[in-house]
Amino acid sequence: MIESMERITEEYSGKWVLMIDCEEDENGTIINGRVILSDVDRNNIVSRFEEYEEYALSTSFRYIGKIPEGVSIL
Repeated sequence: MIESMERITEEYSGKWVLMIDCEEDENGTIINGRVILSDVDRNNIVSRFEEYEEYALSTSFRYIGKIPEGVSIL
């Protein structure tokens, strides 16, 4: 199900998420998407990236909430 970023932020706070079918506004900010994976452990999401290669152009992988101490984001 496509959800707004507001709803995703509420539901998945403190977790890593992989979203597909993402839609951006005119500034390139993601405004909605479909969460297909979520986990508190980033590695559990990363290990499954290949399963969703076909969605590469509309995929977003991100942490929802305040970035944990000691984690670097590129």
